[in-house]
Amino acid sequence: MRFTPGTQIRAQLDKAIDAKKAKVGDEITAKTTDDLNSNPPGRATKGCKLIGHLVEASPHQGDTPAVLGIVFDKMILKDGSEMPMTASIQAIGFADDFNPATDSEMIGQMGAGPGQRQGSAPGGVVGAGSGQPSSYAGQRLPGGGGSTSDAKLPFNAKGAVGMSGVTLGPGPAQDSVLTGKKRNVKLENGMQMIVRVTQ
Repeated sequence: MRFTPGTQIRAQLDKAIDAKKAKVGDEITAKTTDDLNSNPPGRATKGCKLIGHLVEASPHQGDTPAVLGIVFDKMILKDGSEMPMTASIQAIGFADDFNPATDSEMIGQMGAGPGQRQGSAPGGVVGAGSGQPSSYAGQRLPGGGGSTSDAKLPFNAKGAVGMSGVTLGPGPAQDSVLTGKKRNVKLENGMQMIVRVTQ
């Protein structure tokens, strides 16, 4: 199995990550919240595990910003097999903190994302996730708070959603870097991510 570049994966963090306590090398785990299109079908279902680690971690101190650098290494499928994965974090936050600009912008990004591919390929292919545009009517996504909410972060979300003073950008080691210039960076258990496969 291999990933199609550009595939978007929505996942939910399994545990909190605090820049005050985190250390380089700490494992990052998250679980997918959607079935992904795969060939052969049914290989990458909801609940597959994303495994990554921290490549940078420092707390906010004086003029020194808080930093968390995250890189993903692989996905573990439900049958226990592993797929190598290089991916960047496009967005991270709680779904009920996201307020889309327009209905069409969001709904157009739901469903099959840019990585979807039909047909067979050697070893199999995993493409884009399956979305449910009918679940979103353009209003603010339903709340409930973190992991207890049924809301899903849409595929067009970008950056650190609902995290005031925190920015998300690319790092030097194919990682994704969250920076807090004036505050600590803490990712809470249950936060969702939109991860985009780069290769």
